[in-house]
Amino acid sequence: MGLYRDVTSVVLINGFKSDCFPIKSSTRQGCPLCMQLYAICMNPLLHNLEEALTGARMGRGKPGTATVAYEDDVTVFLAEPDEVQTLQEILHNYEEATGAEINMDKSRALAIGGWDVTKKIMNITYHEEIRILAFKLTNRSNIWNKEHWFRVICQVRAAAKDAYYRKLSLDKRIRFVHDYLN
Repeated sequence: MGLYRDVTSVVLINGFKSDCFPIKSSTRQGCPLCMQLYAICMNPLLHNLEEALTGARMGRGKPGTATVAYEDDVTVFLAEPDEVQTLQEILHNYEEATGAEINMDKSRALAIGGWDVTKKIMNITYHEEIRILAFKLTNRSNIWNKEHWFRVICQVRAAAKDAYYRKLSLDKRIRFVHDYLN
């Protein structure tokens, strides 16, 4: 709490500093706690989505993957159109509890299989292709082929973990330098 009690900041624009103003919410830019605080706040949302949604199944009897998350990007896999209502309820509850809002302008939908693309879901635009991290998925993909789907999910998970650990390593290095200099 000492990092955030009675904190002020200034803005530097074109070489000119503004007057000091108090920081009343959020975290400071570059704060080493940001990543951990965000992960703590995102965990209930991701847990609720995984519990309530079927997700993409990779084999009989195996649980599905409903979400892939990296930083503030969350990908949700819906197996059935009926799950849209559940998704809306979970997102609404999360927004109410946290004050966070889902940015629908940045949200994308990709219909694979028998989805009716004439009906908008949560006012999100359908696209013929989307990217999840560095992986391009298209509505023409043979995504329902078990082996292909399993490879895609594994690659997305691995890329998210790799990116997270690289960032974590960078944060550790920054803390080391900071501790060394102080």
